Amino acid sequence: LYNLVMDRAERLRTVSPYSGDGKDLSPELRALRRKTHQTIRKVTQDLEERLHFNTAIAAVMELLNLVEDTLKKVPEDERLNSVLKETLRAVVLLLSPMTPHLCEELWQALGEEGLVAEAAWPVWDEEAAREEEVTIVVQVNGKVRDNLRLPAGADEETVREAALSSPRVKRHIEGRIIRKVVFVPGRLINFVVG
Repeated sequence: LYNLVMDRAERLRTVSPYSGDGKDLSPELRALRRKTHQTIRKVTQDLEERLHFNTAIAAVMELLNLVEDTLKKVPEDERLNSVLKETLRAVVLLLSPMTPHLCEELWQALGEEGLVAEAAWPVWDEEAAREEEVTIVVQVNGKVRDNLRLPAGADEETVREAALSSPRVKRHIEGRIIRKVVFVPGRLINFVVG
């Protein structure tokens, strides 16, 4: 984290943190922004509700790993630096209760005003944190037959069509009558066949 911030400090000082809706971002930058807001939510809940410092730090490390991967994939541009500033600013704030001295130095390197100890805690944007795709488990008579990646919020008809077109599911349904369909939005669909 320290090297990442210090290597990019000059570029990040003059950039404002990203504040758009994400529609103008590449898929990699949307994924980074989504992970940033998911991490803010996770760390906030871990610290406020459970005092789980170890899982809070692990969540931040996952985010920093994604930052490294994103930097390798995305060309240098204004949007990258803007999203990166939003992410690194959040990381410094999230780590500040556990590593206050280091975070004060990083806060200044990012060009932020005042002390990190006096800054407002980051707030996650639920829309930015929402997954674009989810994994739907497909069962036949309660046994898992396939996992499908579908858009988040897909309705029952869309999930049903995708599941029934899967060769792994077709094999267990062909020649049998579907007696009941159990659908849990965003999670699973189960075909009860006889």
